[in-house]
Amino acid sequence: MALEGRSTGSRIHVLGAGAVGLLFAAHLRKSGHPITLLLRSQASAERFARSGGRISVVDDWARSQPSRKLLRIDSSSSGGNDMVPWLAEDIQAMSTASLHNDKDQQSHIDKLVITTKAHDALQAYWSVRGSLNSKSTVVLLQNGMGTYEAIQREFYPSPQQHQRELISEIPTFIIGTNANGCLRVPEDEFTTHHTAKVSCQFAVRPSLLNPPPPLPPSTLDMLKALSSLPLGATIINWSDLHLQLLLKLAANAVISPVTALTGCRNGYIVPPPLNGTQQCADAGYYDSMRSYLSSACAEIAAVYARAHPHLHCELTTQAIEEYVSHIAYSSARNRSSMLQDIDAGRQTEAEWINGYLVRLGQQHGVPTPVNTLLYTLIKLKEAARYHMS
Repeated sequence: MALEGRSTGSRIHVLGAGAVGLLFAAHLRKSGHPITLLLRSQASAERFARSGGRISVVDDWARSQPSRKLLRIDSSSSGGNDMVPWLAEDIQAMSTASLHNDKDQQSHIDKLVITTKAHDALQAYWSVRGSLNSKSTVVLLQNGMGTYEAIQREFYPSPQQHQRELISEIPTFIIGTNANGCLRVPEDEFTTHHTAKVSCQFAVRPSLLNPPPPLPPSTLDMLKALSSLPLGATIINWSDLHLQLLLKLAANAVISPVTALTGCRNGYIVPPPLNGTQQCADAGYYDSMRSYLSSACAEIAAVYARAHPHLHCELTTQAIEEYVSHIAYSSARNRSSMLQDIDAGRQTEAEWINGYLVRLGQQHGVPTPVNTLLYTLIKLKEAARYHMS
């Protein structure tokens, strides 16, 4: 999608200060946009202010690119191999509670990016809903699928029956998918590590109102801002993004639970391992993994064939298996976010990944034994970690 001109540089609110939220907030600030981080508590906002109102970004991906590495290695460090972070400065922060309590702060939110975990997205949206209206644009950037639908069901039910009431309330939604790898370490609350520089795609979600209202100026401005980010960002049509979301959902559903259950990195999902990785001692391991990949991908293809018949040719078992294998190879040394959540004792996004596929299968009469088992095992592991903590 071609976007002419530059973004106006008006304020963008970012809700969710995890690794992804900090990465996008920093790059949007670097592009010239005023940024407000919306944090869960006033204490977090005060800590951010005391830290200088800035986000540190460590471009770990540059280690694999010699020309970049020479520019960003701190040779004065004891190990001589520390990456020098760059800073996004002059960023405001406030708690979501103060958005409602402080009359001076309770202003209209023109552009909002929500980067929370999928299971937190509904609560996050509720916390700012009073500052949104039809002139607003909301970007949803979560793993899995179903957060947009959950927001619509919770806050804007039966839109066509209540179109007159809702036409002034419903913002425009942009859905995004991000393949850039990033992580945040607990001791550096406002530092994000950009571990893999890949790509991200965004598309405007068609309105549920009929006829759809015209797009507000904030939407075009937000699209321009996103397209200018040096994160492999592209703006595409919703139909193309929907296909990418379904493929990414399949990859997450196949790779993430196995890595979280076994503690392995993504590359051990697909045989043979990359050069330099340890060979598996069990000779039957690769045969077992091939069987698992085939069964899991065939199950997902069967669900998609019933739920999205118009995409049947693009979402065959072979196409899904090739995509999943490609993602596993390209992110071979990465630890999935589900594995990181399990290790940290946090709730995973399994509800919006394998759980979503199970519910979609139930809606269309397709059995999902593989995804049901994976979902159950992950929830059991979550519970076990909770009781151990």
